[in-house]
Amino acid sequence: MKSPRSGKEPRRVVRTRLARRRMEHDALMLRLGQLRGILETASEGIITADGSQTIVMANRAAAEIFRCRVEDLVGAPLATLLPERLRTQHRADVAAFGAEESAARRMGRRENLVGLRADGEEFPLEAGISQVHVDGKRLYTVILRDLGEAQRIAAALYSSEQLFAATFSHSSVAMAHIDPANRRFLAVNAAMCALTGYESAELLQMGPDRLNHPEEPVDPSKFAALLDGTADYRVEKRLVRKDGSVVWVEVSGSVVRTPDGRPVRVVGLLQDISLRRAAEAALREREARQSFLVRLNDRLRSLDDPLAIAREASCLLGEFVDAARVGYAEDDGNGETITLRHGFNRGVPGIEGRYRYTDYGDHLLLAFRVGRTVVRPDIAGDPTLSPAEKAAHARLQLAATVNVPVRKGGQLQAVFFVHAATPRAWLPEEVALFEDVAERIRADIERARAEAEVRATKTKLEAALESIADAVFISDAQGNFLEFNSAFAGFHGFASKAVCPRRQAEYPALFDVCLADGSPAPLDQWAVSRALRGEVGRSVEYGLRRKDTGEYLTGSYSYAPIRDEQGQIVGAVITARDISDMKRLQAQLQASHAELQQLIDAQDRVQEAERLRIARELHDDLQQGLAAILMEAAAVGQYLGDDDSPARRALAGIKHLGEQLIASTRRIVSDLRPQILEDLGLAAAIENLASQFTQRSGISCEVDSAELRPADEACAAPTWACLYRVAQEALNNVGKHAGAGRVRIRLASMVGQSLQLSIGDDGMGIPADRRRSATSFGLLGMRERVRAAGGRLLIRSEPGQGTTIEVELPLPPCPASLSLGSRSRRGRG
Repeated sequence: MKSPRSGKEPRRVVRTRLARRRMEHDALMLRLGQLRGILETASEGIITADGSQTIVMANRAAAEIFRCRVEDLVGAPLATLLPERLRTQHRADVAAFGAEESAARRMGRRENLVGLRADGEEFPLEAGISQVHVDGKRLYTVILRDLGEAQRIAAALYSSEQLFAATFSHSSVAMAHIDPANRRFLAVNAAMCALTGYESAELLQMGPDRLNHPEEPVDPSKFAALLDGTADYRVEKRLVRKDGSVVWVEVSGSVVRTPDGRPVRVVGLLQDISLRRAAEAALREREARQSFLVRLNDRLRSLDDPLAIAREASCLLGEFVDAARVGYAEDDGNGETITLRHGFNRGVPGIEGRYRYTDYGDHLLLAFRVGRTVVRPDIAGDPTLSPAEKAAHARLQLAATVNVPVRKGGQLQAVFFVHAATPRAWLPEEVALFEDVAERIRADIERARAEAEVRATKTKLEAALESIADAVFISDAQGNFLEFNSAFAGFHGFASKAVCPRRQAEYPALFDVCLADGSPAPLDQWAVSRALRGEVGRSVEYGLRRKDTGEYLTGSYSYAPIRDEQGQIVGAVITARDISDMKRLQAQLQASHAELQQLIDAQDRVQEAERLRIARELHDDLQQGLAAILMEAAAVGQYLGDDDSPARRALAGIKHLGEQLIASTRRIVSDLRPQILEDLGLAAAIENLASQFTQRSGISCEVDSAELRPADEACAAPTWACLYRVAQEALNNVGKHAGAGRVRIRLASMVGQSLQLSIGDDGMGIPADRRRSATSFGLLGMRERVRAAGGRLLIRSEPGQGTTIEVELPLPPCPASLSLGSRSRRGRG
C-alpha cells in the first residue's frame, strides 16, 4: 500500500517485504548448503547438465569416478564422459528423454553403458537420469555408479572360490571343514585322507574326536573359545591313524561366520610334524647327552685314580640311562678273563670279581677282538646263546646287555658293559653313547696313569738331578729353564735354587761368557742356544766370570736338543762341570808327562847305546872266541883221523855246540841292535825281522813298503829304533798269544809329515779289558815308546777278527843334504 501523500509504499510494508526476502534467502542458503552436503557426502557420482547437455554441476564422487577435478567437469559437454563411438547416440538419447517429459529413467543396460575416464580408461557404468524445469530452463541430473570395481570384486570372489576349491582338494596340508554344532566333518581333502589313512567317505561319517589319541582328547574350553572368538586354536597333538599308528600333527582352526557373527563351520588345518617332533626329540636327547658328556668330562678331569675314574663314569652313566648295572672291567692280559673292581648297580647285586669270556658265549670274545660291540636286548630269547650261557647271564640277573670292547693298537684292554634287569630295546643313540663313554674312560685312565707316571718320573728326575754332582738344567724351546739341580745353583755361585734366574735371557746381565779361545761368546753361541738350534756338543769349554764378584771358572758343557715324536725341537738338556781345578791339574800333568817322556826318551837312547855296546862286545869278543875254538877243534880233528873213537865223537859235540853258540850269539846281537838297521835302513831291517819271525814261528809275514818314500825314510832315521822295537814287540805278541796264520806289515809315509807303521794279524784278537791293563807291559811299553817319540799308537781289535796296531810318528826336521845314498839303495837292491 502506498502512502496517500507521497504515493510511496509505507515504510512498514517495505520492512516486511525485506524481512520476508531475507528469510527466503536464508532458507535458500540452507537448502543449498544441505544440497551441497548431500552432493559432497554422496558415494555415487552426481552430475547436473543444462538443456544443451553442458555440465553445470558435479560432486566429488563424480570427479573420482572419472579421475579428474570437479572444475574439469563443470562446463564440459556431457558426452565427453563417454567413448567417442557412443557420444552421438548418447546425445540423441538424452534429447529424446527431454522430449518425453518423463521425470526420470535408467540410462542403458548394465552390460552396454560404458564411461570414459580422464586417463582414457573405459569402464562399465550404471546411470540414472532425471529432468526438472527451473525458471523455465531444463536441467538434467545424472546419478552415476562405477561398476568396474564391483565386477572386479565379483571376479576376484569367483577366482578365490575356484582357487580355494583347488587348494582344498590338492593341498599337501591336511584340511577339514567341521560342523560346529555336531562336531562332524563336512568336507575333507586328499591330504587329510593320506594323513589319517581313512577314505573320504569314512571321515565324513565320523568326527575329529575319533582320531584323537586316548591320552589327548579335545579340550572343550579351547574349542568353545574358538567358537566364541575369544582365542585362537593351535595345538600340537597325536592322532591315531586307521592302522593304529600314531602321528604328531599341528592343528590350527578358524571359524567361518555369517554376517551376524554366527559360526557356520570350522576350518581345520593339520600339518604332519612327526619328523619335526622326532628331530626335536633327537635334539633334546643329543643336548642331554652332550650335557651329560660335559658333566662327565668335568667330573673325570678332576680325578687321578684309574679306579675312581671307572667308578665315577659308571655311576654317572647308570643314573643317566636308568640302567641296572654299569661297569668297566679290564682285561687281565691273558685273553681269557676280565676283572671288575667296582661298578654301578641299582636294584641288582654287585658283580665285582673275575670272569671268563667263554662263560657268556664263544663268539663274545671273537667280537671283542675285532672291536665289535655286542648288543643283546633280550638274553632269555637270544637264539645265539646256549642254555648254559643263558643260565650264566641269569645268575647275574642280566636280561639285556650292551658290551663295548675297549681296544688300543689292536689289543683288547677292557670291556665296558651296561646291564638291564628286564628286556630292553637298546636305541642306536644309546649304544653310541656307551661307546663314547667307554672311549672317554679309556682315555682318562690313560691320562691318569700317564700323569702319575709323569709325576713319578718328575720325582725320579728331581732325585736323579740332585744326585748328580754336575750342574744339570733343562730348558723349553724358548730358553726357559724348566728343571735344574742344586749343583746348577752352586756352579753359578747362587745360594740356592730359589734365587736362580729361570730364563737364559737374564744371565748375560750376570755373567761374562767366553769361548775356549778366550773370545767373547754372544748369547746365540751359548750352550742352550746351540742345543735349541739342533746342535749336539760334548765337553765344550766356556769361561764364565761373575760380574758382581769377578770370580772366574772354566766350565765343560755338554748339550743336546730334546725332540718330540715329529722330530721338532721342544727343548734342550745341558750339563756343566767346573773344570777349573782339573785344568790346573791337567796342565801340571802335561808338564809332568812331558818330563816323563823326555826321561823315557833319554832312557831309550841310553838303552840303545848300551845294547849297541853289548852287541859289539858279543860280536868282537864272544863270537871271535867261539870261532877260534871251532878252528882249534877242526885242527884237532885232523890229527884224530876218521876213526869213530870217543875222542872223535866228543870233538864233534864240541864243534856242534860251538856252532849253536855262534848262531845264538848272532841272534842276540841282532835282537840287541840289528846291524842291518844301521847298514840298510828301516825297511830292510823290518823285512829281515819278518823273515826271521816266519822261520821261528811258521806264521806267514808280509811286508809292504811301497808307499815309503826313501827321502822320508832317511829323515826318520832318529825314529828307526822306535818303529823297529814296536814291530819286534808286536811280532813277539803275535807269536805268543794271537794264534794267527798270517801277519801283514805296512810301511808308508805322508810327504814331509809323518811315518806310518801298521802290523795286522788274523788271530783271535785282544779283549778290550787287556788293551789298557796295567799288566800288559808289552802294549804299555809300545804306547809309551811311541808317545815319547811324539807319535800316536792305535790298537784296533775285535774278538775273532784279529788285531791291527797302527803307529804314526812325525818326521823330524831333515837337512837338505841328508840322503840314504848308496847305503840304503845298495843294501835294498
